Amino acid sequence: MPTAPLKLGTMTDTSLPDGTRLPDTRSPDTRLIVQRLTPAAQMPRKAHPGDACFDLFAARAAEVLPGQRTALCTGLAMQIEEGWEVQVRGRSGLAARGVQVHFGTVDFLYRLEVKVLVTNAGSEPWLVAVGDRIAQVQLARVPHVELLEGVVEGSERGGFGSSGR
Repeated sequence: MPTAPLKLGTMTDTSLPDGTRLPDTRSPDTRLIVQRLTPAAQMPRKAHPGDACFDLFAARAAEVLPGQRTALCTGLAMQIEEGWEVQVRGRSGLAARGVQVHFGTVDFLYRLEVKVLVTNAGSEPWLVAVGDRIAQVQLARVPHVELLEGVVEGSERGGFGSSGR
């Protein structure tokens, strides 16, 4: 007897037949405490249910000229539980316009304002308004690692760039 193909999302789909989304009832894996440092700061939020990342918003207007690198203010401080990090990542919409958001890590002991380092690789100035989405963040576990000094075993693989295109 033939079976219907498995549809993506059916195992964790939290939608009713009419499309209404149900709240996520899973227990959180960790907690992230966020403090607004300025009145213009906006709490991070997900654009859509199930998104992997929270959007970060500009708390101060800025102009980033072509070729310029600058740190944009979020107006937020974060308190992360030990064993976790917050990863600052780019947004595809900005990348399409030539704005590069540099990957960053917020460690669990860092308590100052989270800033977003960007470079305007485009040919036009980028005007950042208060409330613009400037990056996204994702929480990730930090493994406990034992670092050992020793002799590294050889490999059949070539050097840097050896896998070709």
